[in-house]
Amino acid sequence: MLLRSVSGVRGIVGVDLTPEVAARHAAAFGTILRGGRVVVASDTRPTGPIIKEAAITGLLAVGCDVIDIGVAPTPTVPLAVTHFRAAAGLAVTASHNPIAWNALKFLGSARAVLPPRLLDRIYRVADSGHFAYKRWNRIGRRRTSAEMLDIHIKRILALSVVDARAIGRRRPKIVFDAGGGAASVYGPAILEKLGCRVRRLFCEPDGRFPRGAEPIPKNLRALGAEVRRFGADLGFAADPDCDRLAIVDETGKPLGEERTLVLAAYWVLAQTPGPVVVNLSTSQAVIDVASAFGQRGYTAKVGEINVAMMMKAKKAVVGGEGNGGVVMPALHPGRDALLGMALVLSLLARADVPISEIDAALPRYYAAKRILPKPGDWMRRLKRFAAHYIQEHQDDRDGIKVVLADGSIHARHSNTEPIVRIAAEARTQRQARELLGEALKVLGF
Repeated sequence: MLLRSVSGVRGIVGVDLTPEVAARHAAAFGTILRGGRVVVASDTRPTGPIIKEAAITGLLAVGCDVIDIGVAPTPTVPLAVTHFRAAAGLAVTASHNPIAWNALKFLGSARAVLPPRLLDRIYRVADSGHFAYKRWNRIGRRRTSAEMLDIHIKRILALSVVDARAIGRRRPKIVFDAGGGAASVYGPAILEKLGCRVRRLFCEPDGRFPRGAEPIPKNLRALGAEVRRFGADLGFAADPDCDRLAIVDETGKPLGEERTLVLAAYWVLAQTPGPVVVNLSTSQAVIDVASAFGQRGYTAKVGEINVAMMMKAKKAVVGGEGNGGVVMPALHPGRDALLGMALVLSLLARADVPISEIDAALPRYYAAKRILPKPGDWMRRLKRFAAHYIQEHQDDRDGIKVVLADGSIHARHSNTEPIVRIAAEARTQRQARELLGEALKVLGF
């Protein structure tokens, strides 16, 4: 089943997402844009070339000029949109999904993922087939560019909250795990530019994903072992399109993807006061960090565009999602693993203690999560879940989030896969597991 949501068009290649489907949706995108310049990039998936070429064909056919920046992180695309003064961007990537998947992620001239109303227009045009195809002498032109690696790095290093000098003086030892994805070149490049001593892990950009695509603890055992062998200060891991970042401490222990934003937000707020925005599934610890600095914390629906829109409305200085996605509008309004590394390294360089001690000093909650296939009667189960917790505060903007005195439970369906995610958070691991167990029982799992 082809998934079309706020995250774009996503499916299993050869089953749901075919070259024809990619071309149709890209042509619909170009039709909505009424031509103009579009930046296109892809991650390293084996299906990337065929889906990207099909998408480029669709764009050219409706009169869009294409700038192909090759294999590049998704967060590089919005920077390229600005650099090339383009009308929009298109990233061919299924992000954290398994290798069989691929996707089209649409970005607008405001550099952010398109809002739902524009995505709906794209989907309607794709279904109708009413494309603005051009005659032979008015089709778009295509060119390639290889300059965005340097530009992305320079833009990050130019941020006032990135202390490149302090990092360079400390010269931390870092193991970087690209998972065979788009960060294979970009990740080590920025770390070396910052003066780090880098050991590469899974940095062959072949898209074969030698470990699980999502940088969650169970997929980071090899990274932890390499950190111990190298005597590294920490390890970083990115997902295939480099918008999520996970951290392994100096002992080889994964901190958990939620801690990336906690650490990054703490560092940014210590330098620059301002509001913080996270999604509903992100740990309360980020809001607590904001409160410690006397700043407001806000929550948005899950989905990068929802966070980006609220960050703009609230004039937030930092925010993101608890999946390891760090956002700073001063750079661009999307998640960026390269940015996350620079912020965490700035924090580490200014401290006189290991990353594990820095992390231990910050607010902490414990999480218990379960991912399950989406049942056909999911909405009925969700109503039963809401009725069970009727006496508690609930937020129904994205599934149902129940806020309890001793924690929270969030039940929602994914925008990117045919699954549901159930997450509980509490002050102790035992409490979190108990809350999750109760929620699963109520939901009939």
